[in-house]
Amino acid sequence: MGQEGNIHMGLSVKAMIFHNGKMLLLQKNDPEGKHPWELPGGGLCRDENFLAALRREVQEETGLAPHILAAAGTWCYQKKDGQFLNGVIFTALSQTEDVVLSSEHCAYRWVQPEEVGSYPLQESLRASFRQMRRYDYERQELLLQAVLAGVADE
Repeated sequence: MGQEGNIHMGLSVKAMIFHNGKMLLLQKNDPEGKHPWELPGGGLCRDENFLAALRREVQEETGLAPHILAAAGTWCYQKKDGQFLNGVIFTALSQTEDVVLSSEHCAYRWVQPEEVGSYPLQESLRASFRQMRRYDYERQELLLQAVLAGVADE
C-alpha cells in the first residue's frame, strides 16, 4: 500500500561523534533563542544515501571527516509545518577535536558520554536516547555476526 498524497516526510541522519572518549554536542542557533544541544547531521538530498548525507552534513556543520562505525538508533520529529522527519543516528570516530562551526550552531562541546543527559537536548534527541536504552545491542551483535558469517565476500 502506498503513502497517502498528503503525507510529507523527510529523511535525515545524525552522528554521535567520539574523540578520545568524549562525544561532540552542538548548540543550535535557533531563531526562538532556546539553543538546545544536538548531534551534527541533517537531511538527505535527492539521490543521496544515508552515509553520503552524513559525511556531507558533518563536514558542513563541523568541518570534521569522521570514520563512520555503524547505525546506532533512529529518531523522528514533526516540524511546525507538519512534515515528519525520520532519521538514523550513526556512531563515528574523529581523529581530531578541532571543530569549525557553521552558522547553524553557536557553540560546541566535547563531553563525557555520561554527561550528555545533563544538557538541554532537543526533545526528539532525548526521546531517541530513551528508545536506544531499550535496545538489546548485545543480542543484536550475536545475531548479526551469525548472519554475516554466512554471507561470502564477493
